[in-house]
Amino acid sequence: MSRILKRPMFRRGGEVGGGIMTGIRQNFSEAGSAKERLLSEYAAYPVQSVDPVAKFLISGGLRGLSQTGGGGTIGNLARAFEPATERLFEDIGAEDKARRDLAMIGTKIDIESDLALKLAQEKAKGESGYLKLEPAPRAKNKLKEERLKTKADSPYYAKGAEYDYMNPVINYEVDVQRSLDLDPKFKEIAQNHYGMLPYDEKEQIFDYDYTKLNEDLNYYDPEKKMFVYYKKSPDNKKVTYYGIKYPTLQQFQLFTFELDKEGKPIQP
Repeated sequence: MSRILKRPMFRRGGEVGGGIMTGIRQNFSEAGSAKERLLSEYAAYPVQSVDPVAKFLISGGLRGLSQTGGGGTIGNLARAFEPATERLFEDIGAEDKARRDLAMIGTKIDIESDLALKLAQEKAKGESGYLKLEPAPRAKNKLKEERLKTKADSPYYAKGAEYDYMNPVINYEVDVQRSLDLDPKFKEIAQNHYGMLPYDEKEQIFDYDYTKLNEDLNYYDPEKKMFVYYKKSPDNKKVTYYGIKYPTLQQFQLFTFELDKEGKPIQP
């Protein structure tokens, strides 16, 4: 092993991009836009065929050697070059179309990339901007303004807990999330936190159905301001729910129910 590690490829000071990395492309970000790269590749690998103008001259010239019926040399050459001229325009047109198609594809990719970058920046702004950097009251006000605007502009899409329970959910997104991220006393809860309880849009309630939850992971109920988790008994015949009040972290038992052989709650 010691001899292997003494080989040149493992020594310090080697040339960047040298050795086994020779020829491997570096700095992809400096290559330009997708449109520029596509056109560059197109120019770097031309179709191995005769140049359109050369083809025009050769084809017309050869045809001119045997062309007759034009009333003279000039007339015969004109007739000879008619088909070649048409093919010249077709060849040039095809090359222009190929470049135009590549440019359009590249432009489409660039536009989609720009949109994806913009969306990512907006998401990052929300996650690391006012939600974490600005004072809590201001962060809450901004979130509320955005959702009220969405609800007014697009009521059909303004559905879910963030609209039905707007203030409690905003409190979760700002206060509770900051506690989970920054407060050491929430470390254990943060390690097992899964998010908010599932939400039933039709009934407009937070769903405590244990079959939709992961055992031992905790979920937050914005309406009741507490973390919730459940445990099954060792014999899998009973389920017990527990609550952890926010922000005091006071723990207590919520309720217990028995299960039948199929794992369904037995109604009292």
